[in-house]
Amino acid sequence: MGEWGQLLPLALTIALSPLPLAGLLLMLLAPDGFKAAAGFSIGWFLGVLMSATLLALLSSLLPHDRSAGTRALQVAVPLVLGVALIVLGLVQWHDRPARGAEVPLPRWLNALDRLSPARATIIGVGYAAFRPKNLVMAAAAGVVILGAHSDPTGILLSVALFTALASITMLGPVLAYAFGGPRVRAWLVRLRMWLVQHMPLITVVTVLLLGVFLVLAGLSALAGQLLGWRA
Repeated sequence: MGEWGQLLPLALTIALSPLPLAGLLLMLLAPDGFKAAAGFSIGWFLGVLMSATLLALLSSLLPHDRSAGTRALQVAVPLVLGVALIVLGLVQWHDRPARGAEVPLPRWLNALDRLSPARATIIGVGYAAFRPKNLVMAAAAGVVILGAHSDPTGILLSVALFTALASITMLGPVLAYAFGGPRVRAWLVRLRMWLVQHMPLITVVTVLLLGVFLVLAGLSALAGQLLGWRA
């Protein structure tokens, strides 16, 4: 599995975040909420870019000799993260609300539709850059990018593409709302209702699938290294 075979699940782990997406839709569909939603999505993009760039640059300070330690990290990081996500998903599945039970939204989520654009942007930056899950995924992406590139141009290009993929679920609805018609906006309303109703199940399935992807990525990297050694 190549560089993007490993980076894609990491970016999707950040992008497929039901709670921030539900908050974005609450802002977007509130009266006069478009500017705040746009600010939140731009802040999310900047937050991911900031953390991914910083961690990739820190990774670039490591030796570029493709040492055994670097190769071991390329295998260990996705494997450890994948197993951790699978365990987390199983725990969340066990603790999920009973079927048909009402899922209460966090108080902060209900307050998002009253934010100013500036505050929404700041929250977007903070939530994307400093959320533990996002930081771990960005750190793992830095290790993968380091293993694939040794030149700054390649590193920065991969970081930019990683950030775009990790932000697509936040930028997409805002662009759809801005350029789509009434049908698109009605679909976004239905999407928000569906997310709120099924958020625990969506979170569990997303975590489990991404955990499996990461484990497969780690095993693929291990297999590639074993084949290289035998050759």
